[in-house]
Amino acid sequence: MRIFDLMSERTSSLLFFLVTLFLSSWYVDASQNDNITSRAATVAALVEQGTFRIDTFNTLTGDKALFEGHYYSEKAPLPALLVAPFHALALLLHFTHPSTATALDPGLLRLGGIVAGSVPFAVIMLLVWQRVRRSAWRIAPSTVVLLTFFGSFLFIYAGSFFGHLIGAMFVLLALRAKTLEHYVWTGVWGGCAVLCEFSLVIFPLCWIIDLVWKTYRQGSARPLLKMIAGGSPFLVFLLVYNTALFGSPFAMGYAHVVGYTSAGGGLLGAFDPGSLFGLTISMYRGLFPHMPILILGLIAAWKGRRSILDNGPMNALVPSILLFVFVALLGMWWGGWAFGPRHLTTVGMVLAYGTLPYLAERTWSRWAVPLVGLFGIVYAFGAQFTLWHGMPTGVQNPLLELVLPAVRNGQWTTMQWPTLLGVDPGVANLLFVLVFALVVVLGAWMERTRPVQDSSLPLR
Repeated sequence: MRIFDLMSERTSSLLFFLVTLFLSSWYVDASQNDNITSRAATVAALVEQGTFRIDTFNTLTGDKALFEGHYYSEKAPLPALLVAPFHALALLLHFTHPSTATALDPGLLRLGGIVAGSVPFAVIMLLVWQRVRRSAWRIAPSTVVLLTFFGSFLFIYAGSFFGHLIGAMFVLLALRAKTLEHYVWTGVWGGCAVLCEFSLVIFPLCWIIDLVWKTYRQGSARPLLKMIAGGSPFLVFLLVYNTALFGSPFAMGYAHVVGYTSAGGGLLGAFDPGSLFGLTISMYRGLFPHMPILILGLIAAWKGRRSILDNGPMNALVPSILLFVFVALLGMWWGGWAFGPRHLTTVGMVLAYGTLPYLAERTWSRWAVPLVGLFGIVYAFGAQFTLWHGMPTGVQNPLLELVLPAVRNGQWTTMQWPTLLGVDPGVANLLFVLVFALVVVLGAWMERTRPVQDSSLPLR
């Protein structure tokens, strides 16, 4: 009998979440990256000065908006708002310290990385793992999920104060709520996602269109009204926020960014056919080289005539395609200094959630997942152990040009909690590998028998 069978669903889920949270919090990002410091400056200004203005800290980040003589972060506000109370508490307990005009407190940066990066990363893996476990799997669900996500670009942003992972988490929660017909929560989680990353508005807009069509076909507007009711407070907040900071309910910080315009003069640039290759299969910013098990997932879904179309195209497929097209049209579709296609974090998450159950039920997954997963692990671990997301825009093959040379030269990162305790960075990296391998082996052993279930599951 499997050990997980002796536990309640809640207990086994809590165990999986805590283990993955521990692993995803091993590396804590305190780098002075413009994207990170822009959000952290907002947290420092809110908690320490009682304002959204980051005038004191504006020289510490290039990602800022200037309006009527004052500087603000141009980022979507929710990640900073969620981190702010934790920073306030940490200040009281002297775990973090006030920031200055010359430096943001490293403890604040780490705290933001855990709240907005590590926790969402672990939640996403938990939800995917729960879905895979409901299928008639031939390979341990924990093996599939751990190798997929830790062997991907998403792992690089766990522990970093970006908005991508937390936005993807809220999209997944909203998607689950919609398939379960919990429409108020669909609106709530969808609103949270938009306030983490504005481009994610594509998902709730597609869901609203879907519900409008269903209202027309079925005659009941209750689902639509419930979703609108759940999302309305977040829309009102955004309109008030925009008005207070930038003078108009429909003016966002991106319209006032200091020193940046795309080739087209605005947020979107002229269509570049190279972006399609660059965002899909290139070693530069390609989704599939940077999350390689997705290739197997798509093959398995196609062979089984199953896909993320299970609950209708407007739930996941159409918004994912539209988000991909939007990113391809961005003036900086490559994401600046980045590891992988960070703007496609939600697309990668949706594809994993939609296809991994069908991959796990294929007999050939027993050898294909470890084989392909090994490439992802080597690539992602090599980057995390050394350069993180610090991949310059002009480097076309980060694996060969940056990651492998950094590993050979022993350029180990000090941004991991064991080094804060005095452990040598190289030793700390080795410890992580051993702990991760142990977790994978133990997970596979605990799930070593295959249940007999119907794997024709809805996307939930």
